[in-house]
Amino acid sequence: MTKFLGVFRRALAAVLSLYFVLFTARMKPEPIEPLDRESLQMELALIADAHTEGNNQTRFDVNSTCFKNLEGGKDTIDALVLLGDNTMNGQAGEYLFFYGMMEHVNPIKPYYPIVGNHDLDSDDIETRNKKAARTLRYLQTFVDSETDQLYYSQTVKGYHLIFLSAPQTDESSGRRLSEAELDWFEAELDAAAETGLPIFVFNHLPYYYMDDTCRDRYVELLNRCDNIFVVVGHMHYYMRAETIPGDKGTPEIWAPCVTMLGDDNEPIDETGRGYLMEVYPDRVEVRSYNYYTQEFLDFSCTYPLIAVQ
Repeated sequence: MTKFLGVFRRALAAVLSLYFVLFTARMKPEPIEPLDRESLQMELALIADAHTEGNNQTRFDVNSTCFKNLEGGKDTIDALVLLGDNTMNGQAGEYLFFYGMMEHVNPIKPYYPIVGNHDLDSDDIETRNKKAARTLRYLQTFVDSETDQLYYSQTVKGYHLIFLSAPQTDESSGRRLSEAELDWFEAELDAAAETGLPIFVFNHLPYYYMDDTCRDRYVELLNRCDNIFVVVGHMHYYMRAETIPGDKGTPEIWAPCVTMLGDDNEPIDETGRGYLMEVYPDRVEVRSYNYYTQEFLDFSCTYPLIAVQ
């Protein structure tokens, strides 16, 4: 039965994707070039807050345009990370539209979505738990059939990518990682540190949005070793880099909302912004890119890698 429902979801997502496929059919994406193709070890496309919304055609059009334009980097981009709030209301139809775009317009495979507050948002705990179960079913259908939690990890080009599930679905009002997830996170960090390679952590919420119950331990874990890079969404307009408290200087990079629209629900200058993260033997480069207008932006960060003993 579970297998049948997965096939049914894929078929329905394919049907709903026809609009996006036709809408983007004549687009000719421009090339997206890394800084140094020859030395590039791994490249990730980072997009936050797609807010796929069932009654908002503008968001449909913006999202499908941005995902189609990823085709310009498909020769070097190894994975796409979607930093939460992939839907506006966590509705089944919104997920089908979202995954229809991911499967049939987005050229970057694999792609890895995480959970945002809008994906589970409700004041009622029972409703949030139902949305969490639905979110997991879609994650299992389209991304990783082995995943049995909303948090998971993957290895890309030898690098450990950790995807956290904040907000949780208990009485924490959506700002707490559970003890079980924090224990899992600790084990993942320890395993990743053994490789000696940089570690990449993706979370929807910035660290200081978490409640006091988990923030201290979360920050402590992010100071366990060098060369950890955290990327978050949620902040919409903001495109900047913060630093996790502690002696490691761990960066927390804020990805803006890709479907930022004006008061008239039309695209504005901030529409389409995201990042490219390029990993080289000696450094990590974070470059801002507008996937809607196909142009690099001024904001960028360079992080030299610390030699691991």
